[in-house]
Amino acid sequence: MTPLLNVVRTCLVLGALLAATLAVAALFGFAFGALDLLNHAQIFLFPGTLIGLVILALALRGQARRVALIYGFVGLAASANVMVPELISGMQVRPAPPSSGTVTMMTHNLFGMNYEMAKVTAAIAAEDPDIIVLQEYFGEQATDLHPRLLADYPFFTRCRGGKRANLGLYSRIPFEQVQDGACPNNAYVTDRTGHILARFQPDGYGAFSVLTTHMDWPLPVERQRAQLVGLSAVVAEVEGPLIVAGDFNSTPWSYALREFVSSNGLVRETVNLVTYPLRWFYFGAWQDTIPFLPLDHVMTRGGVVVHELHAGQRTASDHLPVVFTFSVQPSSPLPD
Repeated sequence: MTPLLNVVRTCLVLGALLAATLAVAALFGFAFGALDLLNHAQIFLFPGTLIGLVILALALRGQARRVALIYGFVGLAASANVMVPELISGMQVRPAPPSSGTVTMMTHNLFGMNYEMAKVTAAIAAEDPDIIVLQEYFGEQATDLHPRLLADYPFFTRCRGGKRANLGLYSRIPFEQVQDGACPNNAYVTDRTGHILARFQPDGYGAFSVLTTHMDWPLPVERQRAQLVGLSAVVAEVEGPLIVAGDFNSTPWSYALREFVSSNGLVRETVNLVTYPLRWFYFGAWQDTIPFLPLDHVMTRGGVVVHELHAGQRTASDHLPVVFTFSVQPSSPLPD
């Protein structure tokens, strides 16, 4: 074997062993938050450990091959433990919608540097949702988008706060906003995140609440975890059917998001749905990319049934919209 081929083989073997090591380390993310960051890369670790296993089988011989294959298989199993249930969940058939009483909702991170609100309006018109929740809804976006939406969505509210606390909700259905201090009207507040909590009581079918928010990135680890704990306290106080939708800046493979979903009795409806990034800044300009991370989520509990869910059409944002149709089992009105 030539020296060059030997170097290539060594690099491939080391890469395969590294992928297995990272996958095994990610297992311990429940105890060490820094290791949980690796779970956000499971979409690469899973195929990486699978390919790595093949590389180890072909590139090594003898005892080294046997030991390396065992190690590679452990890495593959560790990643598969996270990814395979997710893949299987995405194959489940959703219940058929009732003949009446369905609601369509869209959640979309507009991207703070997106000023092409005509594209956002076109994406909304293509889906014709009854309720829209928006993240990164800054003043520049609102100045253009608000007049475009007002005729079709006369019920609305908006948060103007810190970096992640710029949110909006537009609806054809009347709602009551729960004023719990987390929807600021001051861009100089110190809180980085916020949320809108609204209660809907449509005529003829079940009442429900909608909560939309925008979390920080998972690094530093403790910051996002603290935000999820704070949001859990809010969710715990909501009675009746609930929809939580927004940009969580977290993949569903992380222990942090899985704990948030399970501890609050929620069902994550967005399965195998990548929404980010559609744009990335490199070579001195914003370039179009192929999304590979599922950061925008829809979660439900308490009698909310999602019948269909999909990614909406591209806007000039770095996120895809998420659109879903749901119904609510008839129940008594939400308590005052």
